[in-house]
Amino acid sequence: MSNNHHRWLLEQLPQWEREGLVSTDAARTLRERHAVDDSQPGAAQIVMGALGALLIGSGLIAIIGFNWDDFTRPVRLMFAFVPLLLTQLFSFRALQRGEATAAWVRETAALLQALATGACIALVSQIYNLGGEWPDFLFWWLLLSLPLVWVLRSSAVAIFYLIGIAVWSVAQVEHSRPWYDSPLLYPLLLLGLLPYWPGWKNKATLSLSVRWVMTLSAIFGLCSAAVFACDRSTTTGHGYYENCFFWLWTLTAAVLALFPLNPSCLDEPTRRKPQVVLGSLWLLGYGVAATFHGTSREILRGMPHALHLPWCWGLLTVLAAFLVLAFLRRRWAVLAIASISLLPVLMIPLYRPKAQPDGMLLSWLALLHLSAIGITLIVLEFAGKKGAPRLGATLLSVLIIARMADSDLSLLTKGVAFIGVGIAFLGFNILMGRMLKQKTAAPLPA
Repeated sequence: MSNNHHRWLLEQLPQWEREGLVSTDAARTLRERHAVDDSQPGAAQIVMGALGALLIGSGLIAIIGFNWDDFTRPVRLMFAFVPLLLTQLFSFRALQRGEATAAWVRETAALLQALATGACIALVSQIYNLGGEWPDFLFWWLLLSLPLVWVLRSSAVAIFYLIGIAVWSVAQVEHSRPWYDSPLLYPLLLLGLLPYWPGWKNKATLSLSVRWVMTLSAIFGLCSAAVFACDRSTTTGHGYYENCFFWLWTLTAAVLALFPLNPSCLDEPTRRKPQVVLGSLWLLGYGVAATFHGTSREILRGMPHALHLPWCWGLLTVLAAFLVLAFLRRRWAVLAIASISLLPVLMIPLYRPKAQPDGMLLSWLALLHLSAIGITLIVLEFAGKKGAPRLGATLLSVLIIARMADSDLSLLTKGVAFIGVGIAFLGFNILMGRMLKQKTAAPLPA
């Protein structure tokens, strides 16, 4: 349960006690069990702290910039370092008070210090006319701000860091860059925000906003690394193996969807697992696209180049490990969806180096595989296991529509088929809604 649910329950308990719905002992037990965790800031606290820090920082920059040309170099250096020193003192005071410090105070202190760090770097560079590119400035600013996430437990700085490393990775997708100055560094940068970093006793769960930002950051960062890995400037001139992108991005989506979760996270609702949501959506979209012959042909054309890339083998190795872990934890639905990414691998025995690949076999294989997944997601629910019947029905409907749209049938036949699929889908949705109501209304066993 989220903190909002805990607060709602605690607000209802006094009224329930007065009405005799719960006893005093039961109410006390519920208060102890569902105590609100105030150690982690809510979204409103993060926004308020961030706005306050941004307004203060913007005001100081405006005041200093108004008289900047009249200041000597020592005075300019003072304006560069004094705000940083003051924010460090503010952060030290917040740490000194320990748990007595409100969450929004920690957020404000951390964000102010992060902004002061960036301003200090920029001012010193301007004062001494130091050259450089903005991605280099962003890179070092992010590294210097990272410790604030852990020391002050700041979600705002964590979000800033995640957005920053994603932007940096996208900006570094250029030809002939060395690996240590490329998006290939993104996985190492992301490791800096692992919730259970070795030696760090951090038992707090990540907030929903940080989870979504981390997932989106990982998508942009890892996909940028995949594009950079496809650089062919060292062999055949400038350019990329464009046909590799699609499959490498799909392997990345499978890795995200299968990312290992602890038992408590497995029981959370799907909306609190954005890596599963976004990864599965990409995989299903990839599978539907692969049912078209032209798309399958392009996938097979790029796969041989991808298999020569160390990045591809790294993804396959991680994916294999995650598949084993998901199998041991019986994540059947996610396993079924993630398996879509490995369909092109089954075509390797049929690969001929000098022959143009024919995507017909892969397209039919994708169609059959997705149909089996849709049916499985429905059957799991009726078998009493954790399934996704509505997702399965949606997948089957999309497959039928896609194949009908790509067929040579008449427009009248297609229209009748679309109406039939729509009626069947709505009927199944009504059936699942009634089944859910029956489960909810069923009395508890004595």
